[in-house]
Amino acid sequence: MPTPSNKVRRIVFIGAECTGKSTIARAVAEHFGEPCSDEYVRQHVKQLDRPLDESDLEPIAQGQIRLEDAAYAKAARYVFHDTNLLSSILYAEHYFNTSVHWVNERFLSRVYDRYFFCQPDIPWKADPGQRVSPQERERLHKQFESILERFRIPYITLEGSSEKRLNTVLETLT
Repeated sequence: MPTPSNKVRRIVFIGAECTGKSTIARAVAEHFGEPCSDEYVRQHVKQLDRPLDESDLEPIAQGQIRLEDAAYAKAARYVFHDTNLLSSILYAEHYFNTSVHWVNERFLSRVYDRYFFCQPDIPWKADPGQRVSPQERERLHKQFESILERFRIPYITLEGSSEKRLNTVLETLT
């Protein structure tokens, strides 16, 4: 187990749809007994009776920040994020060919200590209202690689079985 410190480390699991982010984020949070923030867009979509549109970008980003900060406030050593504002930036660009400047600025002002980039090497599962298709997942994966490079974010690749992914994270953090 890591030694306690005064600084809570923010750990982000990032990647395209259906790449195991939620599963690994929750498993690692449970292992360390630390909080995990969910991906806010899931909650937002459940509240709507229509498809997402550009007007949803700001509320989604605001909700993501609230979830991240609430989890951070409960953390002792680590807080685990099932995605972060980087996803909001990417999806605004990908689906709406736009950006929300305050979201970009807020992202750049936040400190995240480690990124784990989930690979699309697990079976794709349908999730109505959340996931488009396996082909879209591949396109988004390439865009996630690109945005990580654009922001010069170092990351550790997570691939393979859930056990292999968990072992990679635990070896990195302990």
